[in-house]
Amino acid sequence: MQLTKLELHGFKSFADPTVLQFDHGVTAIVGPNGCGKSNVSDAVRWVLGEQRARLLRGAKMEEVIFQGSSARRAVNIAEVSLHFANDDGGLPVPFKEVVITRRLSRSGESEYLLNRAPCRLRDIHDLVRGTGLGADSGVVIESRMIDALLSDRPDDRRELFEEAAGVGLYRDRRRSTERSLEQTSADLERLDDLITEVTTQVRSLARQRKRAERHDEIMTRRFAVDLTLASREMSAWHDELAQLDERVVSLRARLPEAHDTQATAERDREGAYAARGDAEQTRGDRTRGAADYRESAMTLQGQIAVAEERHRNALERLGRAEQERSEGMAHGARVVADFEAAQSEEQALDAALRESGAERQRAVGEEEASRGTVAQSREQMARSDRAVRELQDALRRLELELEAADRELADVVQRSETLRQEHAALAGAQRVASTTHAAAEAALAESDRDSIVADGALAEAQRAAAAAHEAEAGARMAARRVEEEHTALAGKVDGLEALERERVGLAPAAARLLRDRAQFGDGAIIGPLTDFIGADPATAAQVERFLGATAHAVIVRDAEVAERIRRWHSNTNPGALLLLPLDAAALRDATEPEALAALVQSEGAASAWVRALLGHVRPLDNGAAFVDARGAVWLPGTGASAGPLRRRAELVALRVEVAAVDSRRAAATATIAAAQDTLGVAERSVTSARETATLAHGRRELAARRRGETERAGQQAARTLADAVSLSAQLNGRRDELTARVGEGAGRLQEATTAISAAGAELAETQSAVAASEQRLDLAREARSASQVAFAQAEARRVVAGERRERLARERDFASSKLASLQLELLNLSTDDAELASEMATWKTELDSRNLSLSKAEAALAAAEAAVRAADTALTEADQRLDATRRTASALSEDLHHAELRHTELSGRRAAIRERLETEWRRPLDDLFATYVPVDADDASLRAEAEALRAQVESLGLVNPLAIEEHTEEQRRLELLDAQRSDITQARESLQQAIREIDVTAREMFLKTFDEVRTHFRHIFLTLFGGGECDLRLENPDAPLDCDIEIHASPRGKKTQRIHLLSSGERALVALSLLFGIFLTKPSPFCLLDEVDAPLDDANVGRFVRMLNEFKKHTQFIVITHNPRTTTEASDAVYGVTMQEPGVSSLVSVRMRGPAVDSTEPGAAA
Repeated sequence: MQLTKLELHGFKSFADPTVLQFDHGVTAIVGPNGCGKSNVSDAVRWVLGEQRARLLRGAKMEEVIFQGSSARRAVNIAEVSLHFANDDGGLPVPFKEVVITRRLSRSGESEYLLNRAPCRLRDIHDLVRGTGLGADSGVVIESRMIDALLSDRPDDRRELFEEAAGVGLYRDRRRSTERSLEQTSADLERLDDLITEVTTQVRSLARQRKRAERHDEIMTRRFAVDLTLASREMSAWHDELAQLDERVVSLRARLPEAHDTQATAERDREGAYAARGDAEQTRGDRTRGAADYRESAMTLQGQIAVAEERHRNALERLGRAEQERSEGMAHGARVVADFEAAQSEEQALDAALRESGAERQRAVGEEEASRGTVAQSREQMARSDRAVRELQDALRRLELELEAADRELADVVQRSETLRQEHAALAGAQRVASTTHAAAEAALAESDRDSIVADGALAEAQRAAAAAHEAEAGARMAARRVEEEHTALAGKVDGLEALERERVGLAPAAARLLRDRAQFGDGAIIGPLTDFIGADPATAAQVERFLGATAHAVIVRDAEVAERIRRWHSNTNPGALLLLPLDAAALRDATEPEALAALVQSEGAASAWVRALLGHVRPLDNGAAFVDARGAVWLPGTGASAGPLRRRAELVALRVEVAAVDSRRAAATATIAAAQDTLGVAERSVTSARETATLAHGRRELAARRRGETERAGQQAARTLADAVSLSAQLNGRRDELTARVGEGAGRLQEATTAISAAGAELAETQSAVAASEQRLDLAREARSASQVAFAQAEARRVVAGERRERLARERDFASSKLASLQLELLNLSTDDAELASEMATWKTELDSRNLSLSKAEAALAAAEAAVRAADTALTEADQRLDATRRTASALSEDLHHAELRHTELSGRRAAIRERLETEWRRPLDDLFATYVPVDADDASLRAEAEALRAQVESLGLVNPLAIEEHTEEQRRLELLDAQRSDITQARESLQQAIREIDVTAREMFLKTFDEVRTHFRHIFLTLFGGGECDLRLENPDAPLDCDIEIHASPRGKKTQRIHLLSSGERALVALSLLFGIFLTKPSPFCLLDEVDAPLDDANVGRFVRMLNEFKKHTQFIVITHNPRTTTEASDAVYGVTMQEPGVSSLVSVRMRGPAVDSTEPGAAA
């Protein structure tokens, strides 16, 4: 596979379509600073998929499009194409030529093409994968890469090695896997929190499920009781509804007769109203008729006045037209005379123009003949000048070759002398290396012993840290149990407080009275009795069993408030309600020692009622029975549910328990803190032991490294000594060869000087002939200019005469047309005047007729006014009769309405019962009656039982009707979450295993590439420096993916190891050696070098050129350079980049190897 062509259009400074052809070997691209040479390397990077504008020397990608210049507008599209010869099948496509194209528009649209067919960037990457091409590969070597290799930032150096090894893909995969691992761990933590939350919710729903099941049992009994009461109430209203039906039927039968009488009266009234409307319409018609006659008469009078004014104006215009006709006839005679004179002048000027044209043609012919002679002379001079330049170029190349040979000969002599001095030094260095190697062996043995001791201390510290970690985990587990207990108790407290705020369990009537307390005034309603009683749970249960429904009593301010509440109760009927006025006279103040009042705490004004109700009642058998001061014994039974007193007592007890749990939680927190402190100490001990062990291992590795270095130093000294002997023989042969080349070059230089002198004399003769031809051409050009001026003047006079003739012709035609129009206007005015006089006579006759018709219309209008007044009287009488019939029909309708209203009331009550039952039980009433089982009991017992059942439902409080389904669903959800936790745990383990596998693969690839780069680096270093020592080392071989890479280089004759101590040229050669080593490790079909030889002097440039000549047999090179030696000695073809037009780059190409010189047209291919 070979790069054959690069096409650019609109890319940076290459505004015009530009083509660069490439052959085997080295192609150089030269030019002055700022001409756009480096834009070629940017184009190669860009077309291969570079997405970072910074690496293309821009801030944003749109800047690669030509921005325009002082003489050109900007273009809207940048396009670059790379052509590859695919004869060897290096690219996996069935084409002999492969073209990769990238196109970008200013609108931001970017597209890639493969053999002119649209494709994706991913398709391009897949195509060139494994070929060494790509935006991130080493196909482009720039001077900034030298800076990156020699900088103090190890990351820049590592990036080049990782690109060569292909580790970047694995590093990205590892980062992606680590992000997935972090996300998975976070998901697992969230899932654990969710499982804890769902577990708590499942326990809560289990309690709600039991309450829901109890609620269903109560509602089943309540259904039967409510349906039985409703059935009896609806049967009691049946007779009254039947009577109302009969009365409604009778009234509905009498109502149509009254409506008929009313309809007759309405028809009479409508007839009278219609008669009045007809009279009114007649009057309106006659009024409009009279108005029309009056208006037409006034219109006719106006037309007569206008006609008289038109007649006067026509007589005035007739006089003016006669005068204008006389003036027009005189002007027309003058125009005809001027027109004939202009025609004669134009004919004379036509003859003069023809003579001037013939003279001009003769002068033009003479000028063309002189111009042909000058062109031939100039062509001959250009051939002579080109021959001279070619000979001068050949002379310059010979001089450069001689200079290069002289420099290389001096360098060979110097290197031979240096080799003789180094030979003795290398023998001594080999002996020193042996002594140093023995010392390194002893240091390594001592480091091994220190490492074993440090590893034992580290293992002991790790065991102590593991014990501390287990203690800390146990403390956390205990704290978690205390926290769960606290959460459960807090949930109970929150639930009871919510019930307390909603007053769940309070009788419905008392709850409604508290909601409506505002209508009785401030301070009228004191509050429920239970709000003023406090007791422990056991006492609260005894008080609630004794009081029963009395516990729902409401304390009010006085009897007057109680009376107002009684009236409110009778209107609203909310249910049973007990009121306790504070000013009641029968209150008792004394309290027996063992009474219930002594066991409770009462607050505020309600204390008197507490003493009255509980002051003389003693509990028996822990509240199973009660006895009062009269000796009466009350057995309440055990079916009473918990009420507000017991709930409040339970709430107080729970708060005490929460406070105790808080204390235990604080103690658990302190225990955790102590365990964490212990764990911290143990972990610091482990860290210290690990650091000691790491230092010991580091010293051991350093000793091992030093032993290896001394061993390698000895081997290197031996190799260098052998290389020095071999190189000395090569230098002697090279010196003889260069001496012969210098002698041969001197003879060729003398021959070239003689040829240039002869060509210069011929060029001088040609230049004299050109000067004489150009003088004759100037004389012919002046004669042609004079004839052209004379012809232009004659033509201008001819044009002026023609325009004057045409203007006079237009004036003559205009005068004739104006006389004709005036004659026509006189005729029309006479005709219009006669017609106007006739019309005026006709209009005056018609005006008299219209005045007579107007008088008749006004008389008819007066008769219509009298008819309208008679119709108004008849309409008033019809209205009075209609009002009487309407009052009769209204009375019947009102009776019917009252009957229907009572019927509707009873029906509404039945409907209300229906709606209440259907709303409460969510089924049609007929279905309810069909399914219920009647209860055999009297109405009073049923109502009491219904009230008790309602109280039991209310005592249950808010019941979740979906608790059973929700409990089942949450249980399934908990099982699903447990399964998900197991899956996520397995996924986390899989991700951890994937990270380990990625690390192993990346490490193997990096170490393999590192070894190959080091081998190539050593070979190229010896080629460029002709000897010396170099090496690449990993700062920490145990962690090659994260450690720094050190470069060691000692040119021949120097002992320095740090590259920063080398000269800039030597540092550049070291960097080039390493870059080419990386390139050879991951070779590409071609290599583009962008001004990498800039820091090199002539001697180092020679070494660089020799390296290019050695490698160009296998690799195609494109070199962007300023150095003439690189251009002449290494290049097979040269492109010159110029800016003949400011801001626009163009090409000049030269073939350095071959029989001919290529075209020098801008943009032509080599």
